[in-house]
Amino acid sequence: MYGERLGAGRTAEIYEYGDLRVLKLYLPGMPEDQVEAEYRIGRAACESGIHAPEPLERIRYADREGIVFERIHGVTMLASLALRKSNAAREAERMAQLQARFHRITVPDLPSQKSSLLERIARAPLLTDLEKKRLAFNLQRLPDGDRLCHGDYHPDNIMIGDKEWIIDWMTGMRGHPAGDVARTALLLQYGSVPDEAPSEVAVWLGGMRAELLEGYLSAYTQQTGTTRDSIRQWMPPVAAARLCDWIPSAEKEALAAFIRQSAEMEEID
Repeated sequence: MYGERLGAGRTAEIYEYGDLRVLKLYLPGMPEDQVEAEYRIGRAACESGIHAPEPLERIRYADREGIVFERIHGVTMLASLALRKSNAAREAERMAQLQARFHRITVPDLPSQKSSLLERIARAPLLTDLEKKRLAFNLQRLPDGDRLCHGDYHPDNIMIGDKEWIIDWMTGMRGHPAGDVARTALLLQYGSVPDEAPSEVAVWLGGMRAELLEGYLSAYTQQTGTTRDSIRQWMPPVAAARLCDWIPSAEKEALAAFIRQSAEMEEID
């Protein structure tokens, strides 16, 4: 039996599970293949040398799937920022450093970034068939890659404690680093605030998004030599795939508007 609830998100709750473990218990209805993907990809991330919580076993409790992880200690980068324990410039630099580090790792056996994006673009809401076709065509023209990508890298998936931990590897994949950075940039620019965040945190976060985004992109491009233009090219297809996520309608509308604006700019060019 699990113990005290430690946290909750849109898809799962985290509970104590003994002294050195936690249980990530997914909400009813979470597909079993997605839970298996997080378990398998999380193990691959650990084996690559990344500081990620080790998945120890899969379990089923009543009608819910779960994964037992080693317990790590610390606060998320988002919480650290909200509590004013750090500042946007410092954490933007740290975000870029950590991501650049795992982007150097080759992982040929993980799911394909492009395949995942293409599948999600095909069923994305709010877009016409013609828009989906154009996005898929432009995505196919972008370079392939075999580097470790997180697929959902943002300040609430980084924990700062005895180590700098990167958590929630359900969307981990092999792909091109610029595509992974594009996802992070979109999350920083358009992502909704976690449901559990106090209202004052939501207001504050909205005010510091631009500083965090600019600092992160500047640091990442300087550290890796990646160009902003290469990141920009990945953003429309990544935004389209994001429309399939469990996100608020307002965020979906903003992403759809961004995609259409990007298409208009290409036509002007």
